[in-house]
Amino acid sequence: RMLVGVTEDHNLLLLDATTLELRRTIVGYNDEITDMRYVVREGGGSGGRGGGEMQLAVGTNSEQVRLFDLADMGCRLLLGHADIVLALDASAGGGLIASASKDATVRLWDPATAECVGRCVGHMDAVGAVGFGGKTGGRLAAGAADGAPLPATLLSASKDKTLKRWDLSPLLAGGGGGKTKKKGATAASGEEAPTLSCLATVLAHAKEVNALAVAPNDRLAITGSQDRSLKVWTLAADGSAAIRPEPAATLTGHRRAVWTAAFAPLDRVAASGSADMLVKVWSMADWACLRTFEGHVSSVLKVRFLRGGALLASSGSDGLVKVWSIKGQECVATLDAHEDKVWAIDAYEPPSRGATGGGEGGGEGGGE
Repeated sequence: RMLVGVTEDHNLLLLDATTLELRRTIVGYNDEITDMRYVVREGGGSGGRGGGEMQLAVGTNSEQVRLFDLADMGCRLLLGHADIVLALDASAGGGLIASASKDATVRLWDPATAECVGRCVGHMDAVGAVGFGGKTGGRLAAGAADGAPLPATLLSASKDKTLKRWDLSPLLAGGGGGKTKKKGATAASGEEAPTLSCLATVLAHAKEVNALAVAPNDRLAITGSQDRSLKVWTLAADGSAAIRPEPAATLTGHRRAVWTAAFAPLDRVAASGSADMLVKVWSMADWACLRTFEGHVSSVLKVRFLRGGALLASSGSDGLVKVWSIKGQECVATLDAHEDKVWAIDAYEPPSRGATGGGEGGGEGGGE
């Protein structure tokens, strides 16, 4: 026997009639999709739903993050932010999801239990970008994704023009200092997740920061801003004496605000997209612009490397998703499935899966 509840944000909640335990959430309306990330748990675990499965975290024009199980499209809601979620990232190994919000905070979530396990508080304005590094620094504590790899690096960037680096050690198995949340504590129970310490803060740009990416080896980060520039930062290993991001280069060439940046998974290159309708590829060896791709007729909002860096996908306010060949220096595909701007692209390889999210609230997914 089930009870059905209808929420003001157009969701259906299916509850066990005896225990009132939530069994399933059916999302009725996605609104504008602001970001999305595949969450793939390596190996799986015994703790909580979703262990070992592929999920998709979706940020919409609301304070909720929606976590879809791609096996049956069941959905759970990650609740805790007080304003619109602007950006998402998922850690290597799928143990954590990070969400950045207009409420000036970053929250960390356990995708197995849908609980918030950490809060990053310190920005003075909306947080528009967040990123994990690719390296790991131990294992998450039991109850936080059941021993999944703990990322070594977490950065966030904000409308307040700053770049911050956060201490994830309280989430380590065996304890890493700081306050820890009691077992079973949830936002619903009224007990907040622990607040993580800020390791370093730098004034990154002259105007608000829109884009952030961390290199797979955690040695570099890149930010993009309304000031039309990109900046590359060197990152020392967590736990060393110099954990403050240090400026390595300023990349200029875009004529309008930079909205997105991404590192290639293998080669020492990064890509950027701008309101000037251009996609640029940059060398991380000598900071030169290697490629400039033209084809969008409006702002480029997201870039994402595919197939080990051989291809680059870009999406824009024109509703188009374009795929570029880095070696061939040409557009090899144009996808026209959206009716509004496309804010989000993500892919998971292998198997080859991709998803896009747009202003009309729809998403497109499937194999490449």
